[in-house]
Amino acid sequence: MQDADTPGSTPRGYGRPNGGAVFTLSDELEHQDSIVSPSSEHHRPQAVFNLDMEYSDDDALLDWEQYAAMKRVRLCVLAVLLVTLIGLLVLAAVRKKDGKTDLSGGLNAELCSWEHWRLPTAVLPLQYNLTLEVQMQEPWQVQGEVGIDLNVTQAGIRCVVLHSSSNIHVLDVRLGGLDGDRVDWRPNEDLEQLTLKFGKALPQGPASVFLVFEYPLREGLSGFYRSTYKLSDGVEYSLATTQFEANSARMAFPCFDEPAMKAVFSVEVKCPPGLTVLSNMPARAVHQHHDEVATHHFLPSPPMSTYLVAVIVGNLTSVTRPVAGPGGSQPMRNVSVWGTPDRLDNLQFAADTAAAVLPAFERMFGVPYALPKLDLVAIPDFAAGAMENWGLITYRETALLTSPTSNIFDYRYIAHVVAHEMTHQWFGNLVTMDYWGELWLNEGFASYFEFAGATAAVPEQDFFATYYTSDVPYALYFDSKDASHPLAVNASTINSTDAVESFFDAVSYEKGGAVLRMLRSWSNRGAPSWDEALPGVPWEEKFLGGLQQYLLQRQYRTATSAQLWDTLAAPLGVPDLIQRMQAWTYQQGYPLLTATVDGDGNVYLQQARFSLAGTSPCDTSEAWWVPVALVTSDNPGERRWTELAGCQSPEPVAKLSGSGGWVKVNAGQYGYYRVQYDQPLWDALAAAAASTKADGGAPLLSEVDLAGLLEDSFSLAEAGELNITVFLNLVSSLQSRGATEYTPWAVALPYLRRLYPLVSCPSSWRTFVGAHLLQDFLQQGNSSGGNGTGNATAPVFSFAAGSGGGTGSSWPVERQDVGKRMLRPLVLAAAGYFSNAAVKAEALDLMSSLEESPDAAGRLDNDVRTAVYTTAAHSGDSEIYNQIREMYKAAKDPDERSRLLTALGFAGPGGNVQASLEFALSQDVRSQDVAQLVVGLARDAYSTLLDSRKFVWNWLKAHWGDLHAKLGGDDEASRRMGKIMEGVASGFANTSYIQEVDDMYQQHKAQQQEAGYADRAKESIRANTKWVERHSRDVCAWVQQRLQRR
Repeated sequence: MQDADTPGSTPRGYGRPNGGAVFTLSDELEHQDSIVSPSSEHHRPQAVFNLDMEYSDDDALLDWEQYAAMKRVRLCVLAVLLVTLIGLLVLAAVRKKDGKTDLSGGLNAELCSWEHWRLPTAVLPLQYNLTLEVQMQEPWQVQGEVGIDLNVTQAGIRCVVLHSSSNIHVLDVRLGGLDGDRVDWRPNEDLEQLTLKFGKALPQGPASVFLVFEYPLREGLSGFYRSTYKLSDGVEYSLATTQFEANSARMAFPCFDEPAMKAVFSVEVKCPPGLTVLSNMPARAVHQHHDEVATHHFLPSPPMSTYLVAVIVGNLTSVTRPVAGPGGSQPMRNVSVWGTPDRLDNLQFAADTAAAVLPAFERMFGVPYALPKLDLVAIPDFAAGAMENWGLITYRETALLTSPTSNIFDYRYIAHVVAHEMTHQWFGNLVTMDYWGELWLNEGFASYFEFAGATAAVPEQDFFATYYTSDVPYALYFDSKDASHPLAVNASTINSTDAVESFFDAVSYEKGGAVLRMLRSWSNRGAPSWDEALPGVPWEEKFLGGLQQYLLQRQYRTATSAQLWDTLAAPLGVPDLIQRMQAWTYQQGYPLLTATVDGDGNVYLQQARFSLAGTSPCDTSEAWWVPVALVTSDNPGERRWTELAGCQSPEPVAKLSGSGGWVKVNAGQYGYYRVQYDQPLWDALAAAAASTKADGGAPLLSEVDLAGLLEDSFSLAEAGELNITVFLNLVSSLQSRGATEYTPWAVALPYLRRLYPLVSCPSSWRTFVGAHLLQDFLQQGNSSGGNGTGNATAPVFSFAAGSGGGTGSSWPVERQDVGKRMLRPLVLAAAGYFSNAAVKAEALDLMSSLEESPDAAGRLDNDVRTAVYTTAAHSGDSEIYNQIREMYKAAKDPDERSRLLTALGFAGPGGNVQASLEFALSQDVRSQDVAQLVVGLARDAYSTLLDSRKFVWNWLKAHWGDLHAKLGGDDEASRRMGKIMEGVASGFANTSYIQEVDDMYQQHKAQQQEAGYADRAKESIRANTKWVERHSRDVCAWVQQRLQRR
């Protein structure tokens, strides 16, 4: 799933050395795939699924031959399981003889009064036959029936426990089928469980239950809910859609709602005729019974987890791309992109992207896509960015639809999100993490390989060039807090939906992807021609070959981190890989490497644990195994690899010749760690950042290496490990870098903005950044790769269409123009934020022309629309603000609406901040977009010493109930409120707000039980307060010196 808001949080103490049960990779491997007692809390037996079941002739339309690779593995697995089953039967017979299988007490008593968060494993699902009848008008009622085929693992069971949320009204339960014996049931609303109690004990082996239920379509954004939209006729229409990850399938039908409890799903949907109905599998038949109801019958799915089930009912339109099967021997698959009826012209790019990604991933992973079709659907109301439902991926409209106003970032974002969710069709759907504590096995893979998929679809976009700035700094910051957690967390510590949702964060996503990238890069260190931007194949790259084995061995089942590393060990030729990855998997945080140089030029490395509060001494028992790439001043074009396996390197890792030499550790930024240097090395690296090679061509330091230095120096200063002037000196080097170097600016500019309300000299800081740093860069002309006009007085970038070179806002973009196209709006938006006079005047002139002639909006360069809107809004002009708000209300394209809403978050001084907050509660803003506006106002609105953030915080306290209701008023709304609270509070730099955060959390604890949002906000407040104490004066003194020199 692609999260659109601030990622979730993690409860304090999860997986920490002193918090809860601790388990290791070796412990996990010792028991992998073992058959254990059904009452085991840690190792849960798998149901055995027979994909050769006999279906009707209609069901035979599904070509199961596409599962050929899986079948070969399954035959071996079934043979082993058959022998094991015989053994278990013999053991059961012996125990029965001894009287040890009497379940009249013991287990039955526990099952019938079950009070645990996790379900028991005495009974497991094999297949669901699910029917949902959806009333697509008032009162929006859903009538449901589900027959569940079960595997009873022990004889004598009298109670079955499954999930069913409190919104579901169960009407009837039968054993066997509609005409079977009635079954008593008892709901447990706190645990969202339903206990079925049978009049007689169930025999070991197959059984089935049949449940009848009803509920209204939900008004929130989870479960089976209603989304609304308007067409050009102004009439409001509705569609019904599902969002089940993580624990919301239980809101749509009674089920065993845990990832490892995979089953086959055979789905039927009844609804008014004439509507499009989609589910995971293709429809095998549609029967219209009368004028009011049609039944859509879908083919049975392969075994899958409940959170991946999906159903959509509505009036939709689509474009389709047929994609050939791998090797030409498989049948064609239809890849279709769907939207509401007015979106037909907006679907083409996503369809082309998905059609390119599918065969690229099949070749890269060495495993065919498992289903006979793939649908991608844009949903008007959608909480996340997207959701990887198997064969039926759902998206926010902004994550799938292009428009005539789409810019380079819109296209890149769509390519990323399409590829992210398609990665999940293998990593997550085909092979699923065993439980939510190892969510990174889904999201880490998707976060990394989305770059490969996007590159396959649009290779000229050079997606991997921005991997570091897109993902790694965010993960490093999040993971430096005490409220972070390890990649893999013991499942026994997870006891609520809030806890599950908290794992959808930067650790599971970005850190997981970064660790995979680090390992892949290191494994290819001996292949000089290897380039991660080029599509690899399993038979040529050992890392991909290991992943192919992992997928084939675990397909249609679940996996753990231990099983991943164990599978990769042999292909990588690293027998002790499981030990090397121990700390990366089960240890919170990451290392700080320190490079020092002795008097002979020898470079040594040592490591310590880094955190926002500072570093901790290295403990040899907890040291990370760290792959390290280096470049030195002696040969800056040659990257060399080494490893750090303990607290310090026993031998030099490099040798520098001559004075003023330097070494750049983590060259290429492939590693997931930070780097500290002694002061002479920092000085030498700052000089190198502003220098070019001897031939006068490329800079001595690559742009990604400069980005890494900027990121590490700021974060080290924030942790109290470095003076802030090191970061500022590196920032100064940006003036001499070329106008195509997006990466270092993408790291530096957010920090420059972050300092604005923290320093004690905000006016001087604004002048330095806006009138000097950015102005000097804009005026560098053609001498540094600027606009190519040859006019040294013309700005490198402006709002004029096509300025900065390239081809204006057209698509596709030539590869050599990508950096320039992305840097231009970034620099112009920052210049506007810091009140650069020329940029501000140009933006206001453009807005005035739009007011005089609305048709002029079509001539505004797409790439700089956001920069124009935010600069104008930040000016504080009330007429401009009202103009932007009216443009938002009139805009039809989702991407243009998003840009304008962002601009409203930059509201200038006066009543505009209040107006934007009131607007957030209006019907004009969808609930999915509220956080974007509210948190944006706290972060981006015109501010002097945090005045706007204080205003937003006080408004949030006063309007919590209104905002919670706007977001749906349910548990999902409470989690989103937690993210908003964290986003607003995290910018304060006064410890008095720590108590206010505690007070707000306690006041709303009944709605928000997950403490991670508050914990992380308080850590940020403490860090900001310390930052002001440590660095504010130094920044002001440094800036004052620079201003006096001019």
